[in-house]
Amino acid sequence: MRRLILSAVLAFAPWAALAEASAPAPVSVPIGVFDQTMTGQPITVPAGPLEVRASRTTIPLGAQLPAHKHPYPRFAYILQGEILVTNLETGIVRRYKAGEFAIESRDQWHKGEAVGDGPAVLLVIDQAPPGAVNVVAKGP
Repeated sequence: MRRLILSAVLAFAPWAALAEASAPAPVSVPIGVFDQTMTGQPITVPAGPLEVRASRTTIPLGAQLPAHKHPYPRFAYILQGEILVTNLETGIVRRYKAGEFAIESRDQWHKGEAVGDGPAVLLVIDQAPPGAVNVVAKGP
């Protein structure tokens, strides 16, 4: 908890100095500190040059992402709705709601499904070598 509070103070401090005296200061709220994927793998960064790609993904309610895996790091912040992620190799099932952060497993087959009351909307961030594909679909 101390680490989370310290992160919040450090994240806020630079903004407070930049804010005008008459304007309200920006607020930075920590979401969490993470050191492993959803299945317990340590977070590592690929060697060499990287691209950081950001995308907004909308999964309609009841729609399912087919079985796939990621050879490189993928992070997802749930903007809206809920998603159920099932790891087909470990059997781990996790439910993520709006406001939560998911660090996807690397090189493990998994699938996702929008559940709850509406579509799931995710901000997805990939770290991969330039031009590399970070979603591998499972064959039949």
